[in-house]
Amino acid sequence: MKFLFSLTILLVIVLFCVVGSLSASSCKYPGYSTQGVTKTNNGYEATLNLISPGPYGNDIEQLNFQLTFETSQIFRVRITDPNNQRWEVPPTVNKLVGVDPESTDYLIEFTNNPFGFAATRISTGEVLFNTTQPGDCSFNGLIYSNYYLELSTSFLESNPNIYGLGERTSQLRLFNNFTYTLFAKDQGTASTPNINLYGSHPFYLQLSSSSGNAHGVFLLNSNAMDVQLQPNSLTYKVVGGIFDLFFFTGPTPLSVIQQYSQVIGTTHMPSYWSLAYHNCRWGYHSIAETGQVVANYSKFNIPLETMWNDIDYMDSFRDFTTDPVNFAASDYKTFIDGLHANNQHYIMIVDPGISNIEPIYQSHIDLMESGAYIKAGGTDGEPLVGSVWPGYVNFPDFLHPNATEFWTQQFERFYETVQFDGVWIDMNEISNFCDGNCFNNTDVPMPAPEFDPNYPPYIPGGVPLYSKTINMTSLQYNNTLVYNSHSIYGYTEGLATQLAVQSILGTRSTIISRSTFPGTGAHFAHWLGDNYSSFTDMYYSIPGMLAMNMFGIPFVGADICGFNGDSNAELCGRWLQLGCFYPFTRNHNTFLGAPQEPWVFGQEVVDISIKAINGKLTLLPFYYTLFHISRVSGDPVVRPLFFEYPLDPKTFAIDQQFLVGTSIMVSPVLAQGATTVSAYFPNDVWYEYGGNGSLVQSVGAYQTLDAPFDVINVHVRGGNIIPTQPTSSYVTPEDGIPITTKISRTLPFELIIALDSSLQATGQLFLDDGESLQTYVDNKYSFIQFDVVSSTSSSVYKLQSTIINNNYNGTATLNIGSIQIYGSPSVKQVIVNGNPINTFNAVTDTTLAVSNLSLSLDESFEVDFVLN
Repeated sequence: MKFLFSLTILLVIVLFCVVGSLSASSCKYPGYSTQGVTKTNNGYEATLNLISPGPYGNDIEQLNFQLTFETSQIFRVRITDPNNQRWEVPPTVNKLVGVDPESTDYLIEFTNNPFGFAATRISTGEVLFNTTQPGDCSFNGLIYSNYYLELSTSFLESNPNIYGLGERTSQLRLFNNFTYTLFAKDQGTASTPNINLYGSHPFYLQLSSSSGNAHGVFLLNSNAMDVQLQPNSLTYKVVGGIFDLFFFTGPTPLSVIQQYSQVIGTTHMPSYWSLAYHNCRWGYHSIAETGQVVANYSKFNIPLETMWNDIDYMDSFRDFTTDPVNFAASDYKTFIDGLHANNQHYIMIVDPGISNIEPIYQSHIDLMESGAYIKAGGTDGEPLVGSVWPGYVNFPDFLHPNATEFWTQQFERFYETVQFDGVWIDMNEISNFCDGNCFNNTDVPMPAPEFDPNYPPYIPGGVPLYSKTINMTSLQYNNTLVYNSHSIYGYTEGLATQLAVQSILGTRSTIISRSTFPGTGAHFAHWLGDNYSSFTDMYYSIPGMLAMNMFGIPFVGADICGFNGDSNAELCGRWLQLGCFYPFTRNHNTFLGAPQEPWVFGQEVVDISIKAINGKLTLLPFYYTLFHISRVSGDPVVRPLFFEYPLDPKTFAIDQQFLVGTSIMVSPVLAQGATTVSAYFPNDVWYEYGGNGSLVQSVGAYQTLDAPFDVINVHVRGGNIIPTQPTSSYVTPEDGIPITTKISRTLPFELIIALDSSLQATGQLFLDDGESLQTYVDNKYSFIQFDVVSSTSSSVYKLQSTIINNNYNGTATLNIGSIQIYGSPSVKQVIVNGNPINTFNAVTDTTLAVSNLSLSLDESFEVDFVLN
């Protein structure tokens, strides 16, 4: 039977190939042909020969095609010009070991004239990618010219479920009959939906409606591109570089992201404190005003972990300076010393542009001496001049080998004045207030007389590429045109910033960047940019956050309460509830907006903020453990519902709810004036989180849930154990300083156990000091597995802990003080490590609370629950 099944798959592929071959002569752009494909030790290779030119001229006559089996679930296709060195993204991906093709779950077949390839999942026969030109010529064959590349794949399943292709403000599941532009650009999320924003992520995940199987495709290319989605095809239209494609065969949505992370890198483990609550504003005009905001957080007993400053702190908006009057060095130091004394933290913004306006200052002198600056094309190495907040600036070139030393030097000098704990890098698309450069120097000699990089023959998005950024003729190291490297600028700046910060602090870096590229999440974090104070933008933050988790950047969040415009009590209260479930939780406001700190809106919003932030602190052990799992295997920290329920079509488009890990479902209010929310409950066991842990009675359907202003609906999925550290046991001291992570991570743990229908559950806990660079290298962490095991024929179910690793020396001081069990049958006795206890009670008929425990996390334990 296996032979017959494989033969059927092969016949399907051959049919695709025959159709493509028969139709070649009638299609306008058939692409390339080959005399055959050669099998290699780990894949295939072929020489491709041009059949007829494409629409833009300068076609490459001969190409090299190489397909390699990277793992049993990953293969890679590179199409290159063997006679000329074209731009390729510098090494940003991991080298995989390669596998024997006999061990793969994919079958590759080819056509010769015109050339095409098709990949099929062997286990199911599903076609994953098929470039064979269809008989109706609905898309072109391979086009490969100097400044334009095109490649298409067909879908057997019309209007498929496609996710990814960012960064943009959009719904989670992408539209068909739409063209998505990928090119890093400074245009905020309050702009037109679906246009390209700050980062470029040429990755998509496709989910089959019929089988629930998923696969993914990643194009490693930094040039501007359009990706055109049609009901039965997807087409890449790229203005340079090469085709370097990675294919991830899944088959689950989660495994696709795990496989993608094998290529781009798994998650940078954040500092524990960075997961707590942050506050920022563009418009804190002095250190005294900034300090008053911190004091007000204490006054209203609102937990504040980290205070930020925007460009207000700078002297004339120059990087690595402080305003000598409003942010005097001595006052600045006193302020930050006070934060640190209260176990709080400080982060400030840094932009890439270095002011070149008189009087010239040390950072500009250092930049010129380093030689690590972007040059204006055709000007004999003169620095490119742009314009941002300080006026005219020059930009560091982070591809230059001297750039990291220059950048580190600036931070080291600045740290002598401002003892920061993290860095916020902004404007790094590169953003430029002049279109091109600031002296209309666009008529300089080009690499080819007929080619203007600002106006390639095909313009993705239909907007000149230099709009809101620097001239595409500008040059980076080794005469690299910014036309090619533009979209990796923020990524390379982030790498240099990470090295600088870690060398100064000696701890893990906390870096938040606006511009991103594949691989970002392995080094630093992201916020979703300049949103608007509206319920619409609050909604868009959810698909934005979920997409970034698919892109391997789980440490992400949106500006709570909105950045542009004026917020209000209802919007800010609702957004605080939602934002405290973002992995990155920050309230941020614009210079022109009305104040939006919680107390501005009265006691009701203050109370909501305290409850929401304490809720985040309580869940931090769970979030931190999820980040450990993401660091090890690339799992998203937050994810769409379809990740866990890929066979449920009702989940495919849901982006107003989300899952934290696999086990917590958040269903926020996203509409003005609403006091209920329509939430979908997949067919599973669900409990209300908090309160009485009541069982959700109707699943596989939408429910209307009560949601008064002080409530966000959160539910726990049966079968999961969630480690928490409730802040309710913390008493604010007389000095009025609210709780921070320094305190919260020392509190007794409470395990939230949500039993499935078989009275079983599982969960994990990761512990370390929360900041060391060498945690993993030195094996200085603890990892504990919790399991509830049961038998339907038994009158006992058991909670057991298993210590997988026990090398964090703080574990011995931590203990589990209580347990909440949702879905428990009636219990008559609780036995802890063989000793009966009486500190348990039934909260409801199905919720059991066990208190006054002191179970050391340094030792394994067992708790038996004897049923009535």
